[in-house]
Amino acid sequence: MKAVVLGGGIAGVFTAYFLRELGFDVVGVGGDVAYPLTSLVLTLSMPYGEDVELAKESLEIYRKFVQPREVTSVDIFPRWVTLPKLEVPHEVTDSVEGLRLGPDEVAVLTRDYLIPVRKVVNRLRRELGFASSYGFLKVEDGKAYVVAEGRRIAGDVVVLAAGYNNRALAEKAGLRLPLQPYECYAVAYAAWGKGWRYSVGDHVLGWYGRPIAPFMYVAGDGCGRYGQGPPANYVEKMTNLLRQRIGAALPLGLRVGYCEVGPHGGPVYGKHPDVDNLYVIGGLDGYGSMVGPSLAKRLADLIAGREEFDEFKVERYMAHMDFDPCAVSERHDWGSVILRKA
Repeated sequence: MKAVVLGGGIAGVFTAYFLRELGFDVVGVGGDVAYPLTSLVLTLSMPYGEDVELAKESLEIYRKFVQPREVTSVDIFPRWVTLPKLEVPHEVTDSVEGLRLGPDEVAVLTRDYLIPVRKVVNRLRRELGFASSYGFLKVEDGKAYVVAEGRRIAGDVVVLAAGYNNRALAEKAGLRLPLQPYECYAVAYAAWGKGWRYSVGDHVLGWYGRPIAPFMYVAGDGCGRYGQGPPANYVEKMTNLLRQRIGAALPLGLRVGYCEVGPHGGPVYGKHPDVDNLYVIGGLDGYGSMVGPSLAKRLADLIAGREEFDEFKVERYMAHMDFDPCAVSERHDWGSVILRKA
């Protein structure tokens, strides 16, 4: 059988990889690679046990291609928050070397992994023969196909895995998807001192960050409306937050990225209910590096006839098309899930 994959990021290349492992002939249309040169973080410190299991599976998948680098993860909470049972080894403390914690704050220490995602994605694109051209989704007589560089590419199966472009591509084909794009921002810093070696989720001041290279750090604080650009004085705001917690840092530049999310605050995958041969994977919501490979494996297994019952199936959310992507609680973020429930 032939599978056409539209989208060449984490979700697309790993879906193609696992489909090929299952015996499919795979054609990939990937566009440009948008990942930064620096590593992305894979954390096991997440509120939902199913997400943790997906992240563990993804970590083992990555280890087939690269050796992830371990870093200490620090999640900072108000002392009054009741933390649920964590799914990974951890330590709760009121003191972390290099970080300034207040008397009403605690830190949870776990282990994160830095993944050179761009390197892995580029390798798989080469091995799988992904084209760097951009494609469009089309539907005719109940069947999906892809058009790239003026050429029609048909398959027994078509997989839409185009990241934040998923919804727009689907709408141009006359389809609806329960996904919304949004902007995410990050500031790169030149930094020094012991506090900059941690992967931090600061759920008191409201930012997250990670080391990306010796004496370099990147930090951001969440969600912006798609197309609006970063808020005024964003770099100054982020720099002040980091200085309160860690110390001096020199901002080097601001990067705008694009993500998408489902109405439940996380990813979706599965067969589109309105098209016979169309499957979708998306809504990875900034944590595609954590759950993308394992969710892609589930999609490949589903396409091959191996049903998996979980809460991420796209058909569960087809009645929830219109929502604010910056208002939903992000599944992977302790601050969104725990503090909003408190």
